[in-house]
Parts: sequence; structure tokens; C-alpha cells
Amino acid sequence: MGRSGFTSIARTDVSHHQLEQDLAHLEHIFPQLVANSALGLGYWRQRITALETEQGSLPDGARRVTRLLSMIDQIDDAIRLP
Repeated sequence: MGRSGFTSIARTDVSHHQLEQDLAHLEHIFPQLVANSALGLGYWRQRITALETEQGSLPDGARRVTRLLSMIDQIDDAIRLP
């Protein structure tokens, strides 16, 4: 485990159950994510991108990963507005 308590972001063998847990967790915390998150948007984008390779193991995995990445883009765009 890394310093933050999470396992490595670059995973290659994610179980169906773990992918579901990861997506559910991210979907739950994203509404609360703010621009000054201690982890930063780069961390969250990297964590979600790491799930892309496994998204096919869930029927709605691709849609959920795409939606989370879109949410990051929207937050990032809002931060950059003057």
C-alpha cells in the first residue's frame, strides 16, 4: 500500500468486485470533491484512467468511467474560468 492507504494506481488485474467497489466509491465522493482537494484532480484522473482497462468487466463500466472522467473535466474547466 502507498502512503495514502490506497494500493498502486497502475493495476493490471482488477476483479469484477473490486472494480465495482472502486467505481461506487468514486461516484460517491465526486460530488464532494473540490478544486483544492489534498490529492488534486491529477490523482483522481489517474485513478479513474487506471480503471479504463477493466471497464468491460461490468455491463455499465464504460459508461461509469466515462461519466467520472467527464466530471473531472467539468471541475477542471470550472477551476480555469476567470
